[in-house]
Amino acid sequence: MNEKINCPFCGNIVETDAYRCPVCNSLFAEPELNLRFKEFAPFIALEVLTFGLFGTIWFFINAKPLTLMAKGAKDRLKFNWLVILLMLNFAAYVIFTCKYSMIHIASIMVIVQIVINILLTYRVIRIIQKYTRQTYDVLIEYNPFYIVIFNILYLIHFIDTYKARVMQIHEYFNWKSPQMFLLVVLLLIAQFYACMNANIHQFYKWLFGF
Repeated sequence: MNEKINCPFCGNIVETDAYRCPVCNSLFAEPELNLRFKEFAPFIALEVLTFGLFGTIWFFINAKPLTLMAKGAKDRLKFNWLVILLMLNFAAYVIFTCKYSMIHIASIMVIVQIVINILLTYRVIRIIQKYTRQTYDVLIEYNPFYIVIFNILYLIHFIDTYKARVMQIHEYFNWKSPQMFLLVVLLLIAQFYACMNANIHQFYKWLFGF
């Protein structure tokens, strides 16, 4: 049987391994994620120094803690498969560009990398969301439009502001507005068109770490 203690905030009797008081809803410890490179500013610095490659490496570095954090077998399976696809697509791009110079095929690989980054970002946020719901009994929100637009950058910001999100003091943007939807559509069109344009393909190679 678990030992009991008094809540330091309201005096209610709770179990010693409880994260939150069921009566006053107070947290007994600051919410924390066991991940590496979760501060936004250092991540941006590493992204610049590695010419965008660190965003891809980040998923490999945190693959194990994220797998342990996942509460369901399906979440672990989906995350691991996406990490494998990310690695295979990156390796195929490097091998292909070393032997061939067909810019359109290389651009398609960049687009595939963008899609995998979007799916991985969503999957990691869902893992964190479920972990937080079970651990702290808090349902944290996320912005699906930001996942599509900013991918890994939004993920790191999401993790960097995790404490504020769990404490319910984080400010959220209204992503359901018509203006936001129109902006996303326009940005996606511009993004995918740019990937197929040979003149600015080099920029996207740098942006996504190729």
